[in-house]
Amino acid sequence: MTKHFYSLKKLPLFAAISAVILIAGIVLYALFGFNVETCAGKDFSVTYDAVISIAEGGDRVEEVCESTFDSLGISYESKTEISSDLDNASLAENGDYTVTYTFAEDVSNETLASAKETVESTLTSEFAGSDVYIAVHEVDAGARFYEPVWRGAVALAVAAIVVLVYIGFRFGWGRTLTGLVLVVHDVLLTLALLAITRIPVAPFAPLAFAAAAVVISLIVWLVQCMKMRETFKDPAFRTMDAEEAVSECCKASNKTTGYVIAALAVVFIVLGAVAAPGVRAFFLPLLLPLAVSAYSSLVLGPIVYLPMKRMDDRSSAKKARYVGKKKAEQAEE
Repeated sequence: MTKHFYSLKKLPLFAAISAVILIAGIVLYALFGFNVETCAGKDFSVTYDAVISIAEGGDRVEEVCESTFDSLGISYESKTEISSDLDNASLAENGDYTVTYTFAEDVSNETLASAKETVESTLTSEFAGSDVYIAVHEVDAGARFYEPVWRGAVALAVAAIVVLVYIGFRFGWGRTLTGLVLVVHDVLLTLALLAITRIPVAPFAPLAFAAAAVVISLIVWLVQCMKMRETFKDPAFRTMDAEEAVSECCKASNKTTGYVIAALAVVFIVLGAVAAPGVRAFFLPLLLPLAVSAYSSLVLGPIVYLPMKRMDDRSSAKKARYVGKKKAEQAEE
């Protein structure tokens, strides 16, 4: 009897490998957590009444702030502007506008306090009776991104369900269940490896990497499913048992899937090389969920799919016998 690489006898081996990594990750996470880097910074916020006291002088406010920063030899990393909801029926009562400059953690509190005093004095003298409020406070940069990342993760979860439903309608329920198993496996294994490797990450990064694992896993498995569907159309596969059919199919599909994985790896490496230092710390660790997805789709996925392939084959054979019997009965009549 010919031995095939993709065999249910090997499932306990690969399941044990994943289980060992997962248990090690859980233990290390329980003891040390993830290797989270503190991403602290400072905010310099200027709030003023853009309707009454300063009116159309908003540009001047920013000019005063930025010229003050230049004179003190400091530069901000980002700038955000927020306007309150204006009620046209009562503009005199509602017109607050806030411009916030974010600085790195190494900018001293004394320098920002000096900037606050200068900006406040300049604006008060230029806009008589202006109502200006300036606040300087330290912030956790990771907290600023946590909510957007969380919302993105929820959106990706919904998208993942849609993709799995599509796989079910397009390629069959067996590959949908396999895809679901792989997604859960890849998310858990990615987080476990993140705890084991101790890669420095921002506080929100584990959630982002889990979401990335979902996306990468589905992309790679979808490519595998497309190649399987194309290969299984060959009449020669109808006489093969499940193990032989999957093994022969994967000889062709694994090459295409490998190209996709390699292309994603190149993209992550290039983006990590050219990106700013803070962004680079996100792109390069994406190789971790990519490696997990490569293992699950090229090795684990086809083996997990085997029992469902057998059930599909039995169902198809039963249906074919039923149709053949019907045609024979009709011919006799």
